[in-house]
Amino acid sequence: MAKRKYTPSLAREMYCFFRGFDDLGAPSVAKFAASIGVTSAEIEKFRRHKEFDRAYRECCEIKRDYLIDRALSKRFDAGFVKFLLSSEDEKSSSEDRESLNITLTVAE
Repeated sequence: MAKRKYTPSLAREMYCFFRGFDDLGAPSVAKFAASIGVTSAEIEKFRRHKEFDRAYRECCEIKRDYLIDRALSKRFDAGFVKFLLSSEDEKSSSEDRESLNITLTVAE
């Protein structure tokens, strides 16, 4: 399979995928990646492009909202949605912590 290269229209394509999702389950990066013939790892690499990263973060919010709406309407199990959202929150906060480097010098 030929490797798909990043194009500026890919950000819009991902946004439209998440916004128009009406399949079983919930929209995800993995499902979007499969729909365009790439891996989730390749999608992560595309995030180095500013516009794509902005769309990626917006899609994460769309997915979050989708899950909450389904839990409130009792179409998804509320406890499981809470678990998913809290594990995502933990992941994003741990990523933020990993990017903080502190150097401490003790002077005598």
